Amino acid sequence: MYGANAAISDSLGNVQLKPDSTEQRITIDSTGNILSVEPKTLITDTTKEVSADTTSLVVYKPDPQKAIWYSALCPGLGQLYNRRYWKLPIVGAAIVGVAYAIGWNQKYYNAYTNAYRDISDEDPNTKSYMNLLPASYTESDAMELSTVFKNRQQTYRRSRDLSFIGAVGVYLICMIDAYVDAQLYDFDISPDLTILPPSTPFGGIGGVELSLAFHF
Repeated sequence: MYGANAAISDSLGNVQLKPDSTEQRITIDSTGNILSVEPKTLITDTTKEVSADTTSLVVYKPDPQKAIWYSALCPGLGQLYNRRYWKLPIVGAAIVGVAYAIGWNQKYYNAYTNAYRDISDEDPNTKSYMNLLPASYTESDAMELSTVFKNRQQTYRRSRDLSFIGAVGVYLICMIDAYVDAQLYDFDISPDLTILPPSTPFGGIGGVELSLAFHF
């Protein structure tokens, strides 16, 4: 017995002690003298599979063709596909703006068209033009404003047509922006814009290397 641990000798005189922290192999002779102390080799089971997190980071890259088709289907959908969420309020404001402009100009174009038509005919029952005049105006005053009604009709028609053109422009801009944004999604926009063309060997001698840098 050694300390608090039991020692059992085999036929070769080897005694195995198992301390509290590590396992050791102690060799003694027949007289009880310790010849050597060696750590016992522990054999681990290498057949067990160790689970590890093998999830790789996937970099998102939008497809330009899908982006332009989504934007053609609905303005703003291409920006949503490209994950440019900050552009959605801009697209929404542009759509609401052109829609309001079209509705406003169409409303007054129709009103002045009907007023000019009613003031030009001889039917006394058609007086829609009176709704466009202040309350202090009379029918005789309205008769003198027929040219004004005609001019305002043309003005609102021109503004309505320009609003339709603006709506088409917003639609096309959304498509172009979605396509270009998808193409340049992974474009390097770091401040370092250094251009370093490869050097060309010249008869066994290293060529001259040109370095061009732009600083903004």
